[in-house]
Amino acid sequence: MIDSDVFDFVERCRKHTATGALLSDLLDTVKNLGFEHLILSGVPLGGQKLAPMVELNGWPKGWFERYVQAEHAAVDGVCIYSAKTLKPFHWSEVPAKWSGTDASRRVAGEATEFGIWSGFAVPMLSVHHWQSVLSFASSAKPCKLSPRQQVQLVTMAVYAGMTIQGLSNDDEDGEGQLTDREKEVLLWAAAGKTSSETSQILGLTERTVKWHATRAREAFGVATTTQAVVEALRRRLIHP
Repeated sequence: MIDSDVFDFVERCRKHTATGALLSDLLDTVKNLGFEHLILSGVPLGGQKLAPMVELNGWPKGWFERYVQAEHAAVDGVCIYSAKTLKPFHWSEVPAKWSGTDASRRVAGEATEFGIWSGFAVPMLSVHHWQSVLSFASSAKPCKLSPRQQVQLVTMAVYAGMTIQGLSNDDEDGEGQLTDREKEVLLWAAAGKTSSETSQILGLTERTVKWHATRAREAFGVATTTQAVVEALRRRLIHP
């Protein structure tokens, strides 16, 4: 791959308005580096499910379904390490404390059934998740990248991630908006205050505070006030 291929992809990113087109473009471009599959996702933490966090899914269908159903993200060394570093890495570089477990080795073994033998991961900060990763997969054993090719891959990954974040922000415009009072209730909940304490601070009845918390949960489509707080923080609607 030559640098102009990378710059051409970056330029096209500015024009993509749908995730499907972006995925196809990125897959078509990185095949020149030996990668046939990729996935861009938030990194699950604390029991989070992977599927809702996936933003670009270029995994083999059968492998993705198995990975999600078996909850492999909780034991996969590549996924675990992606939450602990912002340094791009070959899958083979994952420290043994995570890659060498029986469970992680089992995941890697199952992946080979779908032609996935090696890969390269690019962890990224994200406004939508604690951290995201764009993971590229190859049928090569192992995949080999020169330092320059790694830079090319990281550049494309970062711009793809930025494009996805932009598209997601566009989708969220006008959705999940909160009133000023709902923001206040969530802000005090983020500070660890109970409904009773918040009612005294804001000069409201506890019932009214709980009503505002309920409306905030409904606005985000979540089940708990803690989840609503997390979503409000993620969208920069409140600032602790």
